[in-house]
Amino acid sequence: MNFAMASTNKLFIFSLLLFLFPTFVFGQSQSDKIVVGEVGGEDITYAELKKNYSSGNIDEVSLEELESFLPIFLDYKAKLKAAKDQGYYKDSTLIAEHTNYVKQAAYAWWLEKEIKPAAFTTFKERSSVELKPFHILVAVDKNATEEQIQEAIDKLENARSEIEDGIPLNEVDEKYSTKRGGRSMGGDIPWISAGRTVKPFEDVLYSLDVGEISEPFRTQFGYHIALLQDKRERTPARLTSHIYVRGTGDSAAYDKIYNAYEELEGGSDWSTVARNYSEDGASLRNNGRIGWVSYQGNYAMNFVDAVMRQDPDLEYSKPAKTNYGYHIFKIDSVESYVSEAQRDEALMQRLSDTPYFEENNQFVLDYLNEKYGSIKDQSALNTYAEWLIQKDSVTMADISFSKELPEQSILSFADNDYSLQDFHDYLQDKFSRRLAVDYTPEWVDSYRRYVADKNIINLTLDRYPAFEEQSENYLNGLIVYNINETNIWSSATVDTSRLKMMYKQNLENYQYPERPFYYLISARQDSTIQNAINFVENGGSPDSLRTNIKNLSVSSDSTSDFSEPPFDKLQEMEEQSFSNPFEYNNRIAVFWLEDRLPARAMTFDEAFNRLLSEFQPEREEEWIEELRKTYNVKVNSKNLERAYNQESR
Repeated sequence: MNFAMASTNKLFIFSLLLFLFPTFVFGQSQSDKIVVGEVGGEDITYAELKKNYSSGNIDEVSLEELESFLPIFLDYKAKLKAAKDQGYYKDSTLIAEHTNYVKQAAYAWWLEKEIKPAAFTTFKERSSVELKPFHILVAVDKNATEEQIQEAIDKLENARSEIEDGIPLNEVDEKYSTKRGGRSMGGDIPWISAGRTVKPFEDVLYSLDVGEISEPFRTQFGYHIALLQDKRERTPARLTSHIYVRGTGDSAAYDKIYNAYEELEGGSDWSTVARNYSEDGASLRNNGRIGWVSYQGNYAMNFVDAVMRQDPDLEYSKPAKTNYGYHIFKIDSVESYVSEAQRDEALMQRLSDTPYFEENNQFVLDYLNEKYGSIKDQSALNTYAEWLIQKDSVTMADISFSKELPEQSILSFADNDYSLQDFHDYLQDKFSRRLAVDYTPEWVDSYRRYVADKNIINLTLDRYPAFEEQSENYLNGLIVYNINETNIWSSATVDTSRLKMMYKQNLENYQYPERPFYYLISARQDSTIQNAINFVENGGSPDSLRTNIKNLSVSSDSTSDFSEPPFDKLQEMEEQSFSNPFEYNNRIAVFWLEDRLPARAMTFDEAFNRLLSEFQPEREEEWIEELRKTYNVKVNSKNLERAYNQESR
């Protein structure tokens, strides 16, 4: 079977099932119970027909549309019955493909149905305020040992006590925070709002009251404690332009910015003054505009403070000094929304640009573990870790589980419990070549994700009953595609004798016309093409070009289609000649016309794909007719009209 045809048909069938057969919710009426068709002894009601109709709005469907759809739907039902009778639903390959699809669909379902909506609700609530945090950070590697982790936590507990005792924050930070490049990784943090930092850090901050210090907690950077210093309503962003002069350490920069200000005061327009004075080349291309400025951006805090102090009703500000130098600001707009819907749309866009959630499987698994999983016995895990690490340089594959270890459940997920033995078996499989001494708490996280992944299909089915229908629709689509493949598209199951008969009876339809046999020669350099031309004109064979000339591409073929350039050049060429050079796929190219092949009949093998394609409609029609007889398919158009008219009253 032609792969493109298979892919197209597969896409069509799946689209038919997943998108063209949506579920509509409507009340059961007397008309819904009217039987409009029958397949294999199964009644098809008006309600089922409407439910599976492909239009987006069932209230606007016409009788003619339903009449056209009814036989298509009945044929589809007949295909499902045939597939069941022929064992397609028990085929291990199809079952595996279906399971893989359903699992990936489950991940997408959680993201769209729960994680994104919940994230947006939280993001929207938090976006209304700004927080002023301070933190102490002790950097810890993600594979840190239990001992290293406890050492970091002890440091943070000491730091917390000193802050509570009134020791200045900068002194505590200098004493306890990890240094990188000579600078503290902790300390004071500018005003932030939702989405400005990693979610674990943000979650802790928003749980604190002003003046409260958190317990030690972990992020991807290490372990922290955080102090919420202040909280306020969120400051709207400002669309800002400026005239900028770099600070020079002397009066030159100050004089220059004030000269610019005096020209504005004298009536010069903003564009002219910006062009003559501003030293910010990037913003000059946009009339001095630097974009939206807020406390959620990456500008220096005193720069943002300077922008926010300006009166937006004034045409421009007086000169202001920041860490960057001197500025005259112009506030072009202040963030505002005409409706709640517009604000929600902007927030959703902002949310998608934050680290709030990631559209990957691991993120979903961590979410599910947080909601549906728990560690039931940390002490048993600690005992196991100590026992394992004592094995030192023995690989995990060679370590048998000890009966002396605790047998109780160590974690649960969605009402399922898992033991230390289960955990050990997983580690032997997942980390078979790793050494026992390599054990870290990350291995527990890895196992918890494995457990969540193992349970995600059943959890999704339990949590969202509608997901079962999507799963079933995909399975039916997969089954219908494969039974179509066998009976309509496949070259392996076609009656070859029928094709040969078609071929013999219509031989005049399967002819090659006279056609040029050519070489397409291309290179990046004109000189390379010229070398190729010289080689052939001096008696060399085109088949030897690549052997004798480097950086040359050569292909040969024949064609009867002269409609598209550059192949239209071949029609007018003389045999044993070169075309003029032309551009082809960003390279210099020429044709060499070797010969013109005479017209002749195709062989059966050469015509096979055409024959298969032309026979397909007849093949499909015969198979559908066979299905209709086998499953006694009945179309009841009168009942369909009666049901439609009753519903329309």
